[in-house]
Amino acid sequence: MKESLLKLIEPPDYFSGIGKSQLPTPTNVILFLRKTKEMLQQEALQNRSHHRFVLAFNLETEGHVHLDNLALPFNSGQALLILPYQFHHFSQLASSKLKWLFCTFELEPRTFLEPLRNRVINTGNKTRQTMKDLLNEWHQPHAELQAAQLQAILLHLLLSLKQDRQASGTDIPPEPQDNLLRTINRLMDEWRGRTVVVTDLAYAIGYSESRLRVLFKDTAGIPLGSYIQNYRINRAMALLRTSTLSIADVAEEAGFGSPQAFSRIFKKKTGHTPRSYRQSLHLN
Repeated sequence: MKESLLKLIEPPDYFSGIGKSQLPTPTNVILFLRKTKEMLQQEALQNRSHHRFVLAFNLETEGHVHLDNLALPFNSGQALLILPYQFHHFSQLASSKLKWLFCTFELEPRTFLEPLRNRVINTGNKTRQTMKDLLNEWHQPHAELQAAQLQAILLHLLLSLKQDRQASGTDIPPEPQDNLLRTINRLMDEWRGRTVVVTDLAYAIGYSESRLRVLFKDTAGIPLGSYIQNYRINRAMALLRTSTLSIADVAEEAGFGSPQAFSRIFKKKTGHTPRSYRQSLHLN
């Protein structure tokens, strides 16, 4: 302290200091832990396309994270940010027991964290310590002051991750060798506008339908039929957000048999009709 005080010099300008830019503040912060393969994969099925950031820390047990059509290895000591509306799922977990910490939040402008898109980051000592600070603050009473401190620590953590990202280079981590879930995602993407069923996938991959169902359940932790439906719904949500296509055209592009079937399934799974979902985006 004394040494630092002695190093202070007179500022050349009393009106221009450090920190001119306004840093964004993360809001609506939630922390939770996933400890089993079943819980991680089942919850991923339910976490459909949404507007929140999802920050994952792998504390134990390697696996793979599928973001849109990328498949990225995710190892202990690494972090990964899932951006709003990114389709994601988890597979090839090395053990049924794991320790993955998740922090979800909202933040504007979203472009602030764009450099972290699709990057698996090796966390440094500073980042790991800040993560511990965030956990400790989370367990404090959530009064106004504590909430503000929690938000400040999370912002500090995000800035630290951006530094880790710069230190680790600019290349997207290499994708793992081809695997079943990645192959399914690739085929679903190539067959946009087509109503894909399990029989089509089995024929293209070279398995019997029953064999493919068993292998997929072992890999992804959920039934293949449920995964296909979830993939279609996420695709439809993206189209409703980013295009001016009619509801009928969205239904066709996302691979639903008819606009009526699309509206029925969409309402059942999301609680909104396609039209009300699109309208709610303009209200937020």
